[in-house]
Amino acid sequence: MGVLRKARDHNSDSRIRKLLSGLLLSLSLLLSLLGGSVVLGQHTMPGMSNSGGLQLSTMPADDEVLAKAPQSIMLNFESEVRLVKLALKETKQGEILIDFRYSPAASMHYMQALPALAAADYYKVEWAALDAKGALVKGSFYFSFGSDAKPASSYMEEMDHDMQMIMSPDYRLL
Repeated sequence: MGVLRKARDHNSDSRIRKLLSGLLLSLSLLLSLLGGSVVLGQHTMPGMSNSGGLQLSTMPADDEVLAKAPQSIMLNFESEVRLVKLALKETKQGEILIDFRYSPAASMHYMQALPALAAADYYKVEWAALDAKGALVKGSFYFSFGSDAKPASSYMEEMDHDMQMIMSPDYRLL
């Protein structure tokens, strides 16, 4: 009898967590709408499922330029996954501690509060998740903020251009 009660309690806890997660996501979206515009970027992650890839919406959207620093990051998957990694990086500071903690419970919606972010060219968010079959899928997206901010892709294009200009030595001459 005690085993059945524990199983029922676990299922109830799981449903409550999912409900709270959905309510938190809805509340954060509502507050974002009241405070300004909301842009969700959609990314397709190939190899995630038999349907040709997993749809992922993020806030901030990939390559988005925000007026001010975001207070949180949101990832919304089309199916339940277990988020195993969430990291925030900046080119000069490196990885920024965001206090992400792995939870074995699968979900479609993840939200992570951010510390106060300093001005930077751009930030990179890296994530990894396990799907229902245990397959690992990884991805990343970029954002920047501030009145004179440029999209992260513009910096990457500059780096690609600079890399093309570098000449490598011809070791046959040695």
